[in-house]
Amino acid sequence: MKKLIILLALVAVAFPVAAQSPVRFMASEEISYDDNIYLTDKDTKDSFISTTRVGADYKTLIPGSGVELSANGVVGYNAYTEKASKNNYWDTLAGVQLKNDLWTIGDRFLFTSDPANNELTERAKRINNTAYASFKTSAEKLFSFGLTVDDSNDHYMKNTYEDLNRNRFNGGAQVYYNFSPKTNLFVEYVYTNIAYKSNKLNNSSGNTFGLGVNGQLAPKVTGTAKVTYAMRDYNHDKVVGGVTADNHPDLLGYYVAAEWKPSTQNTVRLSGERRMEETFYGANRYFADTVVSLYGSQKIMEKWTASLTLSYENMNYARYAGDTKRSDDLYTVRPAVDYQFKDWLTAGVWYQFRSRQSNTNPFDYDSNKAGIYVKGLF
Repeated sequence: MKKLIILLALVAVAFPVAAQSPVRFMASEEISYDDNIYLTDKDTKDSFISTTRVGADYKTLIPGSGVELSANGVVGYNAYTEKASKNNYWDTLAGVQLKNDLWTIGDRFLFTSDPANNELTERAKRINNTAYASFKTSAEKLFSFGLTVDDSNDHYMKNTYEDLNRNRFNGGAQVYYNFSPKTNLFVEYVYTNIAYKSNKLNNSSGNTFGLGVNGQLAPKVTGTAKVTYAMRDYNHDKVVGGVTADNHPDLLGYYVAAEWKPSTQNTVRLSGERRMEETFYGANRYFADTVVSLYGSQKIMEKWTASLTLSYENMNYARYAGDTKRSDDLYTVRPAVDYQFKDWLTAGVWYQFRSRQSNTNPFDYDSNKAGIYVKGLF
């Protein structure tokens, strides 16, 4: 998901200035070096990578309706010095959305060559399309109600990964207690159905209950925090190597996305989630995926910004494969420095160290990456 995160970040940068003009354009160029492009502990290969991106963002209010229309698109090309014919690839992100104070409807399209989750290490070309909608009765009354729905489809281009082709549908309902105009408590219920196109052993339906708080969490702190309890029912029995998969798993989880802005010069963001993530590893249908990420930035002399991202992820599998119950730990450290030449022109340098430590070989790896970029918004 690394490319998706980068693409979303590029689009998000364009949004604050969109009010000046309905259309904004973006272009960026990045040169980076990666000492382990295949994310392996043996026979590592390094490469310089040129990443070129162009994009556009459109946002406007439809006259007389109170409805905002927005659309965006980013296209990128990634060129490698190591086996260009194998490693070079395009990626694309596009989206369209309509929303007002009470409802939102939209669609997101992604074409990329990065893995769908951190369990996979090799890149694999795939398409993801997600349609979504939400509705809330009011943010002003003491109690209000909401509905959410999204439908996501993953399609891999190579037959090697056809077992991963799937459709995931989520439909949920929320009850809000709005104890202030900016903050609410809520309870929610979400129904999930996951249907694979070929390997149907992992087809399932599920129910998730959540309790949380949203909005102004504390002075200068905004975001969402909730605890969740998820239950799944798998449609088919699965036995691998004499080990039987769990047909009715449950998991106590959480979700946090909070931002603290002590001043206009610095920002701290905390995000985290614990959830079930699909897998076909051994007799497992899922692993418990626990992610925590901390980001901090500090402006220096107005034009310079220093930032640091620290993240930890644990992937814990429910069933043994052979004699080992697999558990992976991923650590990421990413410092960066950016310089704002003008309102529309930014450049920066960054470094990233990433390590995966698994109790099951051959999943360990270390990766060092560094890059320099320039980005313009027009």
